[in-house]
Parts: sequence; C-alpha cells; structure tokens
Amino acid sequence: LAILEASGVAAELDLDAVPVLDGALELSERGVRSSLWPENHSAIEARMFGAVDTAKAALLYDPQTAGGLLATVAASDAEAALGELAAAGVKAAAIGRIVAAEPRLTLV
Repeated sequence: LAILEASGVAAELDLDAVPVLDGALELSERGVRSSLWPENHSAIEARMFGAVDTAKAALLYDPQTAGGLLATVAASDAEAALGELAAAGVKAAAIGRIVAAEPRLTLV
C-alpha cells in the first residue's frame, strides 16, 4: 500500500497467484495470527477491496508471510524477469498489476 500511495496508483492483486509458505494456509484457516496482524489489518482494511475474509487473504496482513520482497516491473518485462529469476534459483510469481486509480488494493 505504501508503494501505491507514493506512486498515486492502485493495484489489482490475483490472490490465487500469491504463493504461500508451506503450512501457512492451514494455520490461517485455524485463526493463528501473529501479534502484529491486528495492527496491520486495521491499517490496511479500509483500502483493500475484494475477498478479504478468506484464510489466504488473511495472510496478506501477516508480516511473517506477507513476503520479503515485492517488485514492480513493466508488464512487457514481466515474463523475462520471471524467467531470469527462475534461472537464478529464485522463486517468484506475477501476482497482479498496477492500474490508474486512487491508491488502493483490490483482490481479484
């Protein structure tokens, strides 16, 4: 959300494309949350739209499973960037796109 606000754009996130750590979804389904989860959730929930009440969406608020690195690349460069990362042994996924709109995150 900070990237979106700084850039004055919105993002559409494909929740199905977001990779998760082994066991994370099962823990989320059981309601296991980190101590920072409530604070992150309340800071972001008003700016997120879509299926936010699912166990997988709940992982987006968890600082331990929300991902260590988020990068944006031009859509025309995405496939090549993913290929180069894979060749280097780095797990990566295209999880959404940036759109011209008021800063917010929409789950699609």
